[in-house]
Amino acid sequence: MRITTHSKRFYNCLETVEKALPLRTTVPLINYIYFEVNANELVFSSTNLEMALKVKMDYQSSETGKVLLPSKIIDIMRYFPTEEVNIDINWDNHRIDISGGSAHFNLLGSDPQDYPVTSFSEVAEHDSYIIDQKKLKSMLKSVIFAASSEETRPAFNGILFSFKDDQLTLTASDTYRLAIKKEKDEKWAFEEKKCLVPARVMRDLLRLLDDHEERVFFKFDNNSIAFMFDSNHFISRLLEEKYPDVSGVIPNTYQTRAVIDRKVFENIINRATLLAEGKNQAVNLILKDSQLEARVISQQGRMDESIPVEQNGECIDLYVNTRFVIDLLKATEEKNIIMDFHGDGGPIIFRHVDNQNYLYLVLPIKKVN
Repeated sequence: MRITTHSKRFYNCLETVEKALPLRTTVPLINYIYFEVNANELVFSSTNLEMALKVKMDYQSSETGKVLLPSKIIDIMRYFPTEEVNIDINWDNHRIDISGGSAHFNLLGSDPQDYPVTSFSEVAEHDSYIIDQKKLKSMLKSVIFAASSEETRPAFNGILFSFKDDQLTLTASDTYRLAIKKEKDEKWAFEEKKCLVPARVMRDLLRLLDDHEERVFFKFDNNSIAFMFDSNHFISRLLEEKYPDVSGVIPNTYQTRAVIDRKVFENIINRATLLAEGKNQAVNLILKDSQLEARVISQQGRMDESIPVEQNGECIDLYVNTRFVIDLLKATEEKNIIMDFHGDGGPIIFRHVDNQNYLYLVLPIKKVN
């Protein structure tokens, strides 16, 4: 059969499902893209067995069929010379001919019969929960940077999704810091459940979400969590590790509180990183007399800068990893943020002034390297 369509639209679908193609695998078939032609749409699917992506594109066809497309087709369509592309598919021998203008490519596909993406359940609107893309993106963005990338503690490689009644809570930690974001919706009626989702998979989901209020349909079971938005189906396997109870590390009261202009503080910490050294990239934070000073002394030189803050409580003198602070400041758009201190050796907790549904805890550095 022949498919004639806009090359850019076709490429955009391929580019989306490319995110789920494996970097390395012992299952050769999942190096391919599962491609299906239905009466009213073209369907592109991919999986690395940890996550799966499915994208649908409107297309009217009198013929239907399935084939595995080699991943090389992504690069071919990325640099395709014409706006219109002709794709001829032989369902019997899985040959794919691609032509447009003076360009002509012949590719060998494969039999889709044993492709594993069909084992992933789809999301249907009638049996799903609903959240705005913008809200889901904001939730993920506010916690995902705190997840660990070290494989030695696999539970901390995930983001914990906690469902209860009308509330969804996301939690991420690498044991040195902790981020928690809560969201409520009166339309939700969750059964109480916790799902541990790979953070690296959620980073791919984050890149697909837009900053608008179009709906995301999502559901979960014992093995996977699935999201449907726009023309995308995104499914992730769940991690089997047990996430520890982190509630005990959050102090109930503070010794010192400061309210600070986020953007001004971000600029100061960025300047501090210019001289910060060592594994921890430490900056000395000194809070005294309603002034917060950032100080760095290293082999490269010295930096001191202070800003006025609203202070309530004792003076503070501690060290903190600059990257941990910058990750938060880049992920929030709040004008002002709250910093709660718990003595010179206790954690720093960042909160939003106007929204108590967010918390970011950072442990100070006990010894500067």
